[in-house]
Amino acid sequence: MQGNKKNTRLRRFWRAYYKPTYRIVAFLLATLLMVLCFPSAGRFNYDYELMRPWRHENLIAPYDVPILKTEEEIRAEKDSLMKGFLPYYQIDTTELATVRQTTIAKLKPIKKKLVSYVPHDISVDSIFPLLSSTIADEVYGALRRGVIDVSDKDNMGNISEGWLMLINGNVVEQRRFVTLLTPREAYEEVANKTVSRLRDVYGPDSRWLRKLVEKVLDSELLIPNIHYDDIRTSIAEEERLENVSRYSGKIQRGEMIVNKGDIVNEETVRHLESLKHYSESRGSWGDREGLLFVGLFFMIGSLMLTLYLFMYYFRKDYFRKLHYTNLVLLLMCFLVCVTGLLSERGANISYIVPYAVLPIMLRIFADSRFAMYVNTITILIISLFAYNSQLFIILHIPAGLVACVALFHLNKRIQIFRATLYLFVYYIVIYISYQLWQKGVFTYDAWEVSQFAISSVLLLLAYPLIYVVEKTFGFISDVTLLELADVNNKLLRDLSEKAPGTFQHSLQVANLGQEVAYKLGGNAMLVRAGALYHDVGKVINPMFFTENQISGVNPHEGLTSEQSSQVIINHVREGLRLARKHNLPQQIQDIIESHHGTSMVRYFYISWCNEHPTEDPDLSLFTYQGFPPKTKEQAIIMMADAVEASSKSITDHSDDAIDNLVEKIIDGQMSAGQFNQAPLTFADIEEAKKIFKLKLRGIYHARIQYPEMRVGQQDVADQETTNETN
Repeated sequence: MQGNKKNTRLRRFWRAYYKPTYRIVAFLLATLLMVLCFPSAGRFNYDYELMRPWRHENLIAPYDVPILKTEEEIRAEKDSLMKGFLPYYQIDTTELATVRQTTIAKLKPIKKKLVSYVPHDISVDSIFPLLSSTIADEVYGALRRGVIDVSDKDNMGNISEGWLMLINGNVVEQRRFVTLLTPREAYEEVANKTVSRLRDVYGPDSRWLRKLVEKVLDSELLIPNIHYDDIRTSIAEEERLENVSRYSGKIQRGEMIVNKGDIVNEETVRHLESLKHYSESRGSWGDREGLLFVGLFFMIGSLMLTLYLFMYYFRKDYFRKLHYTNLVLLLMCFLVCVTGLLSERGANISYIVPYAVLPIMLRIFADSRFAMYVNTITILIISLFAYNSQLFIILHIPAGLVACVALFHLNKRIQIFRATLYLFVYYIVIYISYQLWQKGVFTYDAWEVSQFAISSVLLLLAYPLIYVVEKTFGFISDVTLLELADVNNKLLRDLSEKAPGTFQHSLQVANLGQEVAYKLGGNAMLVRAGALYHDVGKVINPMFFTENQISGVNPHEGLTSEQSSQVIINHVREGLRLARKHNLPQQIQDIIESHHGTSMVRYFYISWCNEHPTEDPDLSLFTYQGFPPKTKEQAIIMMADAVEASSKSITDHSDDAIDNLVEKIIDGQMSAGQFNQAPLTFADIEEAKKIFKLKLRGIYHARIQYPEMRVGQQDVADQETTNETN
């Protein structure tokens, strides 16, 4: 017994503190995740423009900072060091020992082709041995001297004053370029020396020798054996450039870098960039990094606290539902972390992120004010490390409003495309205007403009994302509600065929409830869809409900009051079963279950009391087993359902009779406590009454009685076709 009491207390404690604890822990974890996703660049958070005043407080060097050289200075030093640099070439001497035999072997196949180049009194067999051996000797001599590969013109241009570094095995020596042969020079040298040696044998007037040698010589015989050594040259370049320092002097700790209001000149920019570079290159947790982390955590935590308080005091309906908290924190963390990762890779690449997806999602599943506040907090957090935070805030906070306006009611796919176009135009206008204001000239960065285009196009992913969010978090969008409200879907078609009276009743409830929802600020589309399905359970036993009894036969006549009451009550259970079977959203299921709340089937309850005046009734047999409305939409449908159904049961449809009926029905529901949990004020209920009265008067207004046609004019009337609607 004591154990049961303890378990009961634990369950009560869990129910009382689970949600508050979950929210606090979720907000703290989200804050921590955002801080961890901040890039190292976030530690230097100063924006400035050349030749513009310094807008921040006086900036003093927090530590010794080496001053960066400009790119021009570094480039000039590198050019000076590289002026006398010699590239490295590798000579291949491994084949020199066999080059003579190889050359003679290559010449043998062309021996028969030389007949036409040799005089008739000289045989090819007699001259070819001397010719091939002479060419082999000269090829050996050329390759031993060195034939350099000149196909790489870029590297040839690096040869300083005709010198290069030649690697021969393990020996590296400086060589003049003129001591080496190019392939063309090697060809000419081998040809000339071969002709000269053969003329010593066949006479100086032997002109045919030049043609013979040119025919025999082939480019494959003189393949270059000196090649550019890219790896060794690169290593030598790096070793030489290591002597180039990136710094020139330093800023002493405590030295003033710039005063508030000073004009930012080129020297100031140099010092600021030096401080930024040094700050970002320091160790992750060294020095004052712990204090930086704490400061950043409390800064983001303060912004998140304002969001928590905003939801608690001004958006209690969203605050109570944890899935809203989950969606908001997930979207915020996603955008902050993605931007942090991109910021590590490029200074201004964060513009490519489609930040407007956050207000779009929240506008679809919540409301505009909530979407705008969350968007503002998110952009302020990201601006702490975003490139040019001033422009970033100007761009993205109002962009959320543009997105909300463009998607005020998302019921067509074209609206997503229209929102994308609006946002792109807004980005371009603000971006160019900002450049004009800052620099006084019309200028833009093509890469940044292209990022805005990519960001806008990525927003098109919001449309398929709606379905994912709906299924993951249990939301329902206007697009889904439009699909549900289509009377051609299977469930509503069955209702219209099997229970036509109930279907017409549902249409009237939808029309009445939708008007009230518009006036009271509820979700009119949810009211309409919910009203169409609220009585769908009647499709199981349609003839037990008076609106479907066309033939005059009443099946309740053979049942007791208790049995009839259970049949009526059962339409809520059947409606829930059908809703689950057809995968209707939870919001529609809740409307089905709550549209009668915990009210009684009064007709059969009174009938039973009249039949059993001396007995006490079992109230559970005559009471619906649902729950009282908890949302504005559920309460509106309960009122509209009762008012519309009761209006069919009276014969007097005068204005006073309708007014009295509406007052009686809704006041009865109020006195029964059906609206105690719904977020409705007395003013809201009074406004709903006015709308119900007005609409019911329009439905049951008196029609004009047409006069009878006088005799003799009937034939004229028959010739005219009229189609009057009252």
